[in-house]
Amino acid sequence: MTVLVVGTGACEHALAARIAESSRVERVVVMPGNAGIARDERLMCVDARPTVEAIERQRADLTVVAQARASLDGLVDRLRARGRAVIGPDERAASLHRSRACAKRFLQRCGVHTPEYRACADPDRARRAVAELGLPVVITPDGPSRAGGATVVTSRAHADAVIDALMTEHRHGVGGGSVVVERALQGMEVVFTLLIDETAALRLPTVMTYPPVGEGDAGADSGALGAVSPHPLLDPELLERIEARIVAPVVAGVHAAGWRYRGFVRIGIVVADRQPTALELDVRLGDPDAQVLIPLIDGDPALLLTAAANGNLGAAIGSAPVRERFGCAVVAVDAGAGGNRVSTDALHADSELARRSRLCFDAVTAETDTDVALVTTRGRVLTATAVGDDAASARRWAYTRLMTTHFDGMHYRRDIGGPDIAAAIVEEGTTFLPRFHKRGGLLPVVVQDVATMRVLMLGYANHRALEATRASGYATFWSTSRGRLWTKGETSGNRLAIREIRVDCDQDAIVYLVTAPSGGACHTYRPDGSHRARCFYRRLGHKNELIHDDPD
Repeated sequence: MTVLVVGTGACEHALAARIAESSRVERVVVMPGNAGIARDERLMCVDARPTVEAIERQRADLTVVAQARASLDGLVDRLRARGRAVIGPDERAASLHRSRACAKRFLQRCGVHTPEYRACADPDRARRAVAELGLPVVITPDGPSRAGGATVVTSRAHADAVIDALMTEHRHGVGGGSVVVERALQGMEVVFTLLIDETAALRLPTVMTYPPVGEGDAGADSGALGAVSPHPLLDPELLERIEARIVAPVVAGVHAAGWRYRGFVRIGIVVADRQPTALELDVRLGDPDAQVLIPLIDGDPALLLTAAANGNLGAAIGSAPVRERFGCAVVAVDAGAGGNRVSTDALHADSELARRSRLCFDAVTAETDTDVALVTTRGRVLTATAVGDDAASARRWAYTRLMTTHFDGMHYRRDIGGPDIAAAIVEEGTTFLPRFHKRGGLLPVVVQDVATMRVLMLGYANHRALEATRASGYATFWSTSRGRLWTKGETSGNRLAIREIRVDCDQDAIVYLVTAPSGGACHTYRPDGSHRARCFYRRLGHKNELIHDDPD
């Protein structure tokens, strides 16, 4: 069968890649996708606006509308009217995504507790709402672009600045529209995700997200820079309380609303003093929680999604149990001005690692005239995910995969799921993670003769030089003066044959152990063992003159 996923980001990438693992699926199309997704050999991107006509040209047996905005435009309704199997909310249900206030009113109709709030259409009303509710409050754009725009304010001056930014300065795409002001609750945040149709609801594993941009939950709300699943702090009693007070009423409310709802529901919850409160409700998979949830679904995802699209989820739930494993997802963002090139050095050198990498690309565009073929846009760039038998192994693999990737301005939290483990991964792990970019894109190389262990020369390598060394069997470097790869002795024929490559403990230098040619070469030592004083190193004088010492 052919499955088409509508979307552009890491969430859709993760979903499409998981569907591609189904034995029933021959082809997975992502429309429009992005340049990073297009490099995934399991998937095909069609760079076209996802209209009914464009989707029908792909002859998909199942369409998954992962982006809620497409549902707002009635895409799901029009596809179903033509007899297509579709995952996604109809236009009426998608109104929950159109407005945060609408979603909160729905929660109240379901009898679910949500923080007291005010929907405000003008700045003066928003300022009055801050005074009525009392500080601290959360101010959020009330529209489809609200994701990542929530701001906790603790002073009137800060509140005034946020209101002006959202309502008069056109931030977050609001520009004079409404905002929601609500009481801020301090507590543990939990994300529940459901797959739902008229017959049943499948609860996916719970997720703990990390919204602030800085370690230790410092800094602004970023929309989450990581996630772990299942939630490590939920005990069975608290889980049962959340299901009874929030999840079950929401499911009942969706079924009672008369919507033809066949898709995902995401509920954001805060727990304070063991009492759960629903913060938000949406009609889509979340980001990055989807990237950590989707790999935990066992069985055949295409079978499960097809059943839900046809209104037969209840009969198929047992075919897709949740794995009793742990997941971790870490998001990398471009904290610079955007336009930075994405390099996947270790992935570039290891196609098997690349295939298993679970790097989900979000905001990258193609660049074809350089060796590095991806360029970032500012904001989210990619998510590295992993699944393990325990939380520690999932974290270690997620960070290992993330550390194969680099771009200028790259930022990620180092405490997703626990304390910083980057140093331990580099120094103790079994995956090659060269720090090419730690020193301007190059690694220092020490060349030693295996027979004598004497240092013959120093040089520099990047991933191309390292690959060329492995492929040819001769020590190859990156020549900064020539601006190209260079094999020592390539002109004279006195090349250095590689016996072994070693990496120092923090992977920011390489040692080539070589067999030196019998004819000698222009290195630190002559064939007779005497030292070549003019080779390495000459002294630098006070006036920057190079001084040739006597060879002895």
